[in-house]
Order: sequence, then C-alpha cells, then structure tokens
Amino acid sequence: MALYRKTYLCVCEGQQEEMYLKHLSSLLKQMPLRVVTFNTTEGNAKKLIKNYTEYDNACLFDYDFNDSEFKENIEICNDLHRTGQKTKNGKKVFHAFSSVNFDLWLILHKEDFNRQVSNNGAYVTAIRRIYNLPTTADIKTKPSIEKILGQISLDDIKKAIERADRIRSAKLHTDRRFIGSTEYYDNPDFSLHEFLKVVLKDCGEL
Repeated sequence: MALYRKTYLCVCEGQQEEMYLKHLSSLLKQMPLRVVTFNTTEGNAKKLIKNYTEYDNACLFDYDFNDSEFKENIEICNDLHRTGQKTKNGKKVFHAFSSVNFDLWLILHKEDFNRQVSNNGAYVTAIRRIYNLPTTADIKTKPSIEKILGQISLDDIKKAIERADRIRSAKLHTDRRFIGSTEYYDNPDFSLHEFLKVVLKDCGEL
C-alpha cells in the first residue's frame, strides 16, 4: 500500500458531525501508511468563505425544515467548488447535507429507514433503541454521542452509504428539485454519503 496522507477542512453544523468525522479519521488511520485528517470548525457554509484553504473542503449541515438556509449553504458550496476547480490543484468543495437531520444518518449505520418525517425529533426514539441508550437520554450530549460512535465500525459506515444510495435511487425522477445544479428531494435525502464515498474511495476503502 502506498503512503497516503489527506486533509480536509470541514465546517460542521454541530457537535455530532464534528465528533463523527474524528471517529471516522480514527477508523481510517493505518499508521504509518494511511492518515486521513478532518480539520473541523463549527458553523455553516458562510464560514467556508472565511476559512477557505488549500485543502479540499466540505460543509456538513442539516435541512432542519429551513428552506432559505439550506438553499444558501448549497449555493455557497457550489460557488466555492466552481472557484476551486479553476485552481492549479482543482480543489473540491463538497456540500454534505442530511435531510431532515444527522440523526437519520446515524440510524442508517444499523438499519433501513426511508419513511418521511415532519419534525426534527422524529428519529430520537429509534436512535435510543438502536444504540442502547436510556429512554430519557439526550442524544445530542457528548457522552451519548461517544456511546453511539463507539458502536459504529467502518463496515457500518459503508452500510450507511449503501442505504443512503438506495433511498436516493428509490426516489421518483419527477419529484426532484434543483438548487443550481444540485439535485435534491424531500426527506429522507442526503448528499453527506456522496462526500464520504469520495473520502473512502480516495483512501482505498471503496
């Protein structure tokens, strides 16, 4: 295996996403041959404008039933990507959204879920059940996130990508919408898995 080093700058909407990327980094690490690093900062796509670096960039964010912010995040990522592609190194900028939110992505590591939901708390009961959390656990706290991530393997991440692909492939073509060149659908929907596919393919895991 050839020596592989890769760094991404990732702007994350919240603590779940930041901790998830750090966990993925640890799963991918094979010292001294392979190191994948995610330099994370909290915020939305606007922060990418201020923190735009020589590395490939990604913004991880949720739809959260906020159409205007969702649209703005995608537009910024697309604009920065077009700019980056004109540079010598052809730098990439990925939007990596979850719709409705990141909780669904965690579910997909363990089981299928393709039902449309109407509120942000719709996945909490399933998360608690799947990851053996107390029925009153706040799944957004650091201890709960650590317990969840401790049960996620690299194979689980690959399964989540497969399930997200199946969700998208089952969509009706007539239901698609566009923000610029970006195609998206009503929940459940993702582009997060597309970013992670690139990460895993580039380091030889897919």
